[in-house]
Amino acid sequence: MNVREIIAQTLYELETGSRKSHLLIRDVLDKYDYLDSKDKAFFKRVTEGTLARRLTLDYVADKYSKKPMNKCKPMIRVIIRMSIYQLMFMDKVPNHSVIDEAVKLTKKLSRSEFAGFVNALLRNVAGNLPGLEKEIEALPESLRLSVKYSMPEWLVKMFLKEQKNAESLIASLNEIRPTCVTIKDLSKKDDILSAWDEDDVKYEVSSYFDNTFLVSGFEGAYMLEGFDSGDLIIRDESSMLAAMAAGVKPGDDIVVIDVCAAPGGKTTTIAATLQGSGKVYSRDLTEDKVSMIKENIERLGLLNVYPQVFDATVFDPDMEGKADVVICDLPCSGLGVMGRKSDIRYNISNEMMRDLCILQREILSVAQRYVKPGGILIYSTCTIHKAENEKQVKYILDNFDFEGDSIKDILPKLFKEGKERECDYMVCLRPDVDNTDGFFVSRFRKKK
Repeated sequence: MNVREIIAQTLYELETGSRKSHLLIRDVLDKYDYLDSKDKAFFKRVTEGTLARRLTLDYVADKYSKKPMNKCKPMIRVIIRMSIYQLMFMDKVPNHSVIDEAVKLTKKLSRSEFAGFVNALLRNVAGNLPGLEKEIEALPESLRLSVKYSMPEWLVKMFLKEQKNAESLIASLNEIRPTCVTIKDLSKKDDILSAWDEDDVKYEVSSYFDNTFLVSGFEGAYMLEGFDSGDLIIRDESSMLAAMAAGVKPGDDIVVIDVCAAPGGKTTTIAATLQGSGKVYSRDLTEDKVSMIKENIERLGLLNVYPQVFDATVFDPDMEGKADVVICDLPCSGLGVMGRKSDIRYNISNEMMRDLCILQREILSVAQRYVKPGGILIYSTCTIHKAENEKQVKYILDNFDFEGDSIKDILPKLFKEGKERECDYMVCLRPDVDNTDGFFVSRFRKKK
């Protein structure tokens, strides 16, 4: 099975099934580990790119075909999309090679009688590529941004209404973010970085944290030197910022509850900062999610974490008023991480976001009861949506005995010159401004 066939089969499974794209792509790379590095890179680029640009690809296909894409058989849709993606966004792949391979895939994976249709459509697209960009730029604004950046038009209109420099934001949400890696032991840093250099791993220093790197050019975190030995902590920069906003220090003898913790990024950040002191109760809804937390804490050798299966919407009377810090990184629309999980944009809806807002408030109503007087509540999401962010901050302040508590002294790099913030106790991070995932973090102190 060649790499293009693997791509087509993977996209077909995503088209017809319910698997999450980032998980399926990971599993496929594991299954076909025998592929050389160039084929793996090609698989990842085309698969992720086709998913991220689906709306654009369908617009182009429909423009040059008498048969709409939604009327084509799923495998034919997949082959057309992945081929147009290569034609539009991969200059190093010759057009004739893309078209020939698409015809071969059609004959092998679908039916031979569709080969002529696929061939004619792709040749039509290839012949009209030079003028296509100008045609898209001439569309009305919301439709232009929708087609250009493959973002559903209703989301485009929401960003235009809610955000400054909306086009810059929308463009940045298409970018695939690097993996954030912290090297735990400074004494091992030089050896680990040397091994990364030998393996052609690309990395740059984080703008926000010491001994932390933004890493790319590798197949999976488990392949990085230092991962198996537990010397690397893998978590997003924005997730680390949310955890560090709690303001914990080494040796603090405190109780922390992370109510929706999986896979454990904030839990491990706080537990590692405490250096073995205190207790971190790391909770999530299912055994599967908690098993991810357990895997991370075992690999990192953290002994002050207590993973628990617990429904965040159910009140735990044993924890009432006991926590110095409660972390509420709650289920959300995920609009800020579309660069990592491109299928989010096609699966989310206004109704789903309304339901998520209700769930967030339900969890907040329970979790805030665990905070002791003078204690800290952290509310965060991985979205850029005011109803899930700023409006939830207002809900907390209007309904519970909390006040906003500044994070400016805790995370001063978020407030350096050129960073516009609404206030000092909540920050909305944007990929185009902050070079992170889209993320929201806010900090509150319970009144004494």
